[in-house]
Amino acid sequence: MKLEWSKPENFRQKVICILFGTVVGTITYMIFLYLNLAIFGWNLGLAVAPLLAGYAETILAEKIMKTDTGAISAFILFVGTTCYSFILVNPSLGANFITFGSITVILQAAFPTLVNYILFGIIIGIVFYILRFIKRTIEKIYYILKAPIYKYILKKPLEVKTKKIVEYDEIKHNEEINSLDFIFMTSTDVSDKYLINVGQFQSTVIIEKDPELLDLDLKEREVNTLNTLKQGKHECLINLTTKIKAAGGNGVIDLDIQYSLIGLGGESYQISAMGMGVYIK
Repeated sequence: MKLEWSKPENFRQKVICILFGTVVGTITYMIFLYLNLAIFGWNLGLAVAPLLAGYAETILAEKIMKTDTGAISAFILFVGTTCYSFILVNPSLGANFITFGSITVILQAAFPTLVNYILFGIIIGIVFYILRFIKRTIEKIYYILKAPIYKYILKKPLEVKTKKIVEYDEIKHNEEINSLDFIFMTSTDVSDKYLINVGQFQSTVIIEKDPELLDLDLKEREVNTLNTLKQGKHECLINLTTKIKAAGGNGVIDLDIQYSLIGLGGESYQISAMGMGVYIK
């Protein structure tokens, strides 16, 4: 249900829900202050009050309006309790571990989705990106220094590996596709045929990039990348055909093939083929 806030009755209901949540949160905070429920001088009501305020507001809004109001009272309690605790009551608290920890818990209670995204999405992502950057840097340094190390420290000849070239026999693979007795169509217009839908199917192939390909020149790298993608596409079509045939189909319509980079830093290729499996008479 979409709520029209411009209507006076809806606006009044919204204000009532926000006030209700704010009152519940304020009472909760006062109870925690009265009972002195604190850890290391930090009152637990700072986290619990915004949480209960938003919860109470949401419950009431769902009952009287069949929708939510955004838990605005949680933000009100967050600002109010923070100002009271860190400015009025204890302005000398200062910037320390407890302060930052307290603010983090308060934010988590008031804005759980945003804080969880920052903590688990952005921060962990940055950590893994830095670790991968360090790993790649060490690998590049090793490639640069391995020849001198073998020559002057290990005093033995360096084993030179043959550059890995990804081969792709297009004629052979086209013949294999044509021999499947299977119809591939990117369109859904099969007006002259009778179709029986056997379901929606998808096949995905993930190919990790080979770090040794960095030693190749630009042209060789492009050829390897293109052949890798062609190989992935071929595997996807074979797997898709197998799945649809197992379901009783002999063709696919609305075929879509997608290519993307996945993983931190795009270390792998993902090739996906999807479409509607059909039996064509």
